[in-house]
Parts: sequence; C-alpha cells; structure tokens
Amino acid sequence: MTPLTAKAFPNAPRPRPDPKSAAVASAERLITGRAGELRPGDGDEYIRTQVVGTPWDQYYVAYERAYRGLPVVGGDFVVATDAAGRVRTLSVAQKQVIAVGTTPRVAAASAAGTAQAALTKPDGKRSQPRLVVHALAKPRLAWETIVSGRDGKQPSRKKVYVDARTGKRFDEQETVHAGTGTGVWEGSDLTIGTTQSGGAYTMRDPNRPGLSCADYSGGQVLSGPDDVWGSTDKTSKEAGCVDVMYAAAGEWDLLKSFGRTGLRDGQWAPAEVGLGDINAYWTGSEATFGYNQQNQWITATDVVAHEFGHALDTFTPGGISSGGTSEFVGDLWGASTEHFLNNRADPPDYTVGEMVDLVGDGPIRNMYDPSKVNGDPNCYSSKVPEMEVHAAAGPGNHWFYLLAEGSNPGGGKPASPICKGGPASVTGIGALNAAKIFYNAMMLKTSGTDYGRYRTLTLTAAKNLDPSCAWYAKVKDAWDAVQLGAQPGEPTCAAPGTGQAAPPDVNVENVKAHLQQLQTIATSNGGNRRSTSAGYTGSVTYLEQKLKDAGFTVTRQACSSGCTAGAGPNLIADWPGGNDSNVYMFGAHLDSVAAGPGINDNGSGSATLLEVALTLAQTKPSMLNHIRFGWWTDEEQGLRGSRFYVSRLPAAERAKIKGYFNFDMIGSPNPGYFVSGLNSALAANLKSYFDSIKVPMEEVAECCSDDGSFRDAGIPATVMSSGASRRMTAAQAQKWGGTANQAFDRCYHQACDRYPANVDTTALDRSADAIAWALWRVAVTPGSPPAVVQPRPRTG
Repeated sequence: MTPLTAKAFPNAPRPRPDPKSAAVASAERLITGRAGELRPGDGDEYIRTQVVGTPWDQYYVAYERAYRGLPVVGGDFVVATDAAGRVRTLSVAQKQVIAVGTTPRVAAASAAGTAQAALTKPDGKRSQPRLVVHALAKPRLAWETIVSGRDGKQPSRKKVYVDARTGKRFDEQETVHAGTGTGVWEGSDLTIGTTQSGGAYTMRDPNRPGLSCADYSGGQVLSGPDDVWGSTDKTSKEAGCVDVMYAAAGEWDLLKSFGRTGLRDGQWAPAEVGLGDINAYWTGSEATFGYNQQNQWITATDVVAHEFGHALDTFTPGGISSGGTSEFVGDLWGASTEHFLNNRADPPDYTVGEMVDLVGDGPIRNMYDPSKVNGDPNCYSSKVPEMEVHAAAGPGNHWFYLLAEGSNPGGGKPASPICKGGPASVTGIGALNAAKIFYNAMMLKTSGTDYGRYRTLTLTAAKNLDPSCAWYAKVKDAWDAVQLGAQPGEPTCAAPGTGQAAPPDVNVENVKAHLQQLQTIATSNGGNRRSTSAGYTGSVTYLEQKLKDAGFTVTRQACSSGCTAGAGPNLIADWPGGNDSNVYMFGAHLDSVAAGPGINDNGSGSATLLEVALTLAQTKPSMLNHIRFGWWTDEEQGLRGSRFYVSRLPAAERAKIKGYFNFDMIGSPNPGYFVSGLNSALAANLKSYFDSIKVPMEEVAECCSDDGSFRDAGIPATVMSSGASRRMTAAQAQKWGGTANQAFDRCYHQACDRYPANVDTTALDRSADAIAWALWRVAVTPGSPPAVVQPRPRTG
C-alpha cells in the first residue's frame, strides 16, 4: 500500500511556511551576505533579539551587534519582511563600519566616578561599568555606567557613556520618563482581571501576565476578601488601582489587535499607586503614579497608557526614543488607548490632563494645538530637540492629531492649525489607523530614533501597510503640516498629485540572487556571457524560465541578420493586460564582453529588470497601459540585437511603443546617478523617484546603449546608468558620497567585473525602486485604500 504522503499526492498544495520562520530565514541570509547597508566590519557578530509578527503580514526580526565580543550601542538593526519572507525594509542605526581598538586607557572606576556627574544629586547607586563600542555617531570605545538619583527635581536613572581613551563623558540616555494626563475615574462596573487564592483576591490579572497594581508605600500588590474593588473616592489607592488595571488591560488588548502579546515576551509590567509626587513615571521596569494638587491619584486611562507607552518604547527595537519624541510616543498611546476603550465616562480626546487639572491650569498638553498650553511648539524646527522633553513633544502630538483627524475634521472635533509652508488642508484616517501605522514604525525603530527618523519610519510603515499609497500620502501631509520636511533616504510612493497606485518595494536581495546566478552561469561556461557563448544562452534560459513561471508571454527572437555569427537570441516578455495600443518597453542588454562575466555591465540591468518584472507579476495590479520587457543580445558588438528587434517591427507596431526605458550598468561600485534626456517627459518618470529621495541626477555621461536603437527609429527613449569608466569628480563625490578621481566602475569590461565584489547594493536598490516607480507611473491603474481598524464598542 502506498503511504499517504506528499509523494503519493504530488499535486496536493504544500503547507504554507511559518511566516516567522520565513522572516528569520530571510534575515539570516541577508546577514550571511553581509549587506552593505549593515556597515559590516571584520569583528562584527549579530545577535537576534526579537521576532514579531502582525495581522497585516508584516514581520520584524531585530538584532543587536557585538564587535570583537563587546556590545555595540547603536549597532542594532531590524529586518522587515512579508509573510513569505520577502525583505521589505532594512532599518539600520549604525552609520559607519566599526574599526576601533578594544583596550581602554581609562580605568573602569575612574569612568564610573565621571558618570556620577551626569546627575545633580546622585544617590551613590550605580552599575558595574561595562566596556562597549558606542556607534550612535563616530564609533568609539566607551565605558557604560548606569547611575541613579535625581536630575533637577526629577528622579533619574541614566546610562552614561565615558570615552575609554580620553575619560570624557560624551553621551547619556535617560531611562526614567515622567508624564501626566487626565485624572477622572473611569466610571463604575468596570471589569478588571484579578486572581483568587483561597478566600483572598489580589490585583493580578491572570489573563495578562505581569499586570498587577501595588501600594507604592509598601510595594505589596493590593488584596481583599472579595472581588469588589474601589470607590468614587479619588484619594483611594484601591480606586486608583482599579483605573490602572482597567486602562492597562485596554492597552494590552489594543496591542493584541496589532498582533502583540504584552509589552515583552508575553508579559506586561507592574504598577504602583501612591507615589509622593505630583507626577507619574515609567522607571524602566514598572509604572508609578502620584497625585495632583487636590491629592487625587492621577490614574486615568491616558495617564496609565502614556506610562506604559514608555514601556512599549523601551521593549521595541532600539529602546526609548530620543528626547521629546519619547514624550509624544507616550501621549500617542494614551490617546490611542482612550479611543480603543471608547469609555463614556472618559470620552476619547486629544488633550492631556484636562480633567485632573494637575496644577490648577487645566490640560498639561494639547495635541490638536500644542501652543495652547505653555506655548509648546506646533511646528518642528532645529530648536525642538534641545527643548525640555514635554515641550518638545508638541510637533509629534500635532502630527498625530492631523493624521488621525485632519485639520478640519468637523463633528464637534477641534480644527488644527497647519504650519507655514504645509499643505492647504489635511484629512485624517482615524486614531486607531494612525496608531496602527505608528506601531509598525516602532517595530522598525533603532537606537537614537528621533523626529527625522520617525518621519522616515512612519512613511515606510504606511507604504508597507497600504499598497495604494493613500496612507503614505496622509502621513506625509501630516509631517509636512508640522514643518518636518523630507529626510535623506526616506521611502517614496507615487509622485505628488498623480493619484497613481504605489509601486511595491523591489527586493534588492532577490536582485542580488539573480546576479549570483549569472555569475555562476559565467563561471561554468568559460568565465563570460558573451553573446556567442554558452554563458549567454544559459543566461537566456535562466530568465526565460523565471518569466514563464510568473505568467509572462515569453518569446526568443533569433537575430537572423546584422548580429555576430552565432549570437544568441533576444528575449521578449509581455505582461498581459493594459491598452496594447499604448506600449511601454523596459530593456537591458544581457550579454557581456569576452573578458569577464559582466556582472555590472550588464548583469545589473538585466537582473534588476527581471526582479521588477517578477514583482509586477506577483503584485498583479490593474494595468492601464501594456508593458513589454526586452533583454538584448550582441549589445557589446554595437547594439546589434536591439537594432534587429526595432528593424523587424511593422510600422503599426512601432507606433504603439510610446516610450522605451533602458538600464545599463546600474550597480556600479562607485556609483553616480545618470539619465539621458534629463529634462524630457520620459526621463522624468525616473528622475522623479530620485527627486523624492533627495538624490540628484545628472545627464548621462557616456552614450549610448540600446536606447539608441529605439531613438534612431523615432521612439522616445531614455537610458539610466550609474557610470562606467569615467572618473568621478570631486563635486560628484560630494553630491553622491563616492570617491573622487576614481572610476565609477574600475572593472569596466574586465575580468574583475564579478559578483559580489563589483556591485554596490545601495545603487542597485535605488535603481530597482526607480524602475518600478517609472513602470507604475506609465502603466498602472490607481489603487484603493485598505480597510480601517474599529474601536471597541462603547463602555461605561
């Protein structure tokens, strides 16, 4: 009898791989490949710390870094994938390769004494100093010491960094965060989680491990003889703890709807009520709550959720956000939890502390118009990071309100001002959808995340969550409305005002995998992929099979005249759909010179074009115009394959081709960014992508490739390249970050044009996204936004 196995039923569907396992596998492959964006060094080690999934097929694999056995502060990074393990985003904190000595000149005890000076009143308690590499700026060897006490009027617990060579204190990170909020009880008949043991009950939530509430003065979790708790007495610690348990459970449930169980490893953090201070704090391990001037415990939902928002910040990749960003993170989760609970006794709003009247002045912060309280800034400027952290929260709070509700939401909700230079108006997407975007941004967070980085991360999260680009546009409008402008390297979707569907991210790791295959084919066939070689026909076969499997109509076109004797075929691939009277072609030459494997020239163009085609097939957007891809033979002998193709087109078919995009050498190791017809309508489809990421382009320096065949036939054409044998000028090096007086590709037409040594990943990645951007602009029908997140039914 044949056993019931997959072998017995070969057509049975294979089980879907576990998404988290797929994410980890992709992340480990990326690390093994030593992706350039990681700034890998010879002494680097990587330690995986978190693997987190969401209901929206977004998966995050977080890593810490060590250098020659020492922890690297700022060496962390996050790999984000989809459910199939395709890498969507690589978020990296470190800016430079580490190359430092690991022997300190300053003794640990001396560094610990220096660290104490970071507090105005140290309590004498400190950790044992540990030797680290501090890489948030220029990497340096440092002693890290944790000191505690008071800094001014506030309790403080800081990580302090002292240069292990000079003894100078140069950086510190506060781990205790203070915050206050609305202080009205959450109403009666609240359901909270408690634990029964014999005849006694305690305020420990059995369904949310780690969530408890204790009396601050003794540290004991509150207990009682029955399961009826609290009162309307705002000076009662027990009543305060009821509110804490209710609000924290609501925040747990909100995060659970985002796919997260607890704050860390399925656990929450404990709380204490009874702090002798007009404030509340997140200490790094627990939340403590004090009182207002009327001696009422300040334990309303947005206060509680604010403090546990600091906890979420602590336990997501990268740790606590930088400066005032940490306070707007707390306020954001306070407002979001209010909206999720939707309690009639404490209606959701966007003011902080308006009910408790902490010091007799009403709200302590205002999210829709921060300037209404203490003149906090509505708009971002270079001064904001230097402000007191609660005031510095203003632009972030303002951004969140604009994203959630818009500038003129109506329905009794307040209008919100737009800063000078911003859009005329902003429309919102709802508080919980805004929180959804921000949570995914937090999962991409790395050490030292500040305002500028949050703009980039929220745009990335919006783009990943919503392929239609609608949410991306809302996030961008909201940041622009608070005067926080574009950041270097931020993602893009569609050109402003086009209404076009968003091009998906093209996975550069897949492009690199295609390049490895082309290298392997060349190595196995005499070391090159010349048009007349087995290496060329092997390359054609590899691309052809990939394209056929993806659903393209693929044709081999033999070059029967004008090509070198024995040259292999052109490869043409049509994607079904779109107006076939309006055809846009995307092409690259597939052959190399005889001297080498031709990985940059032009494996880079061919492999990138292949992955863009496969991404189009996977995405399956609604097509407006028809797309055709071409890979050309015999280019190195004089554009012969593409000239043959164009010459064989009937006049009617030639007239249907509205534009041709060519890609030749787009991964040069010392890259520039060039396009022909820089100011032409066709080239604008490529240039606008580079404009959007603030990378300037220049008119192509070396002409021409297969675009010439189309241009000579009267078809609009452009070519994009990252440069060949010409040397980069000093001005270009300053503009693009390359090496002056060095060729863009020192291995041009040589045996050293190999993978991976002769390819720059950043240039390859930018070029891939630019091609997809151009394709979506000329051929894809606009999309539609995703469904919204719903709040809980009203309670209270």
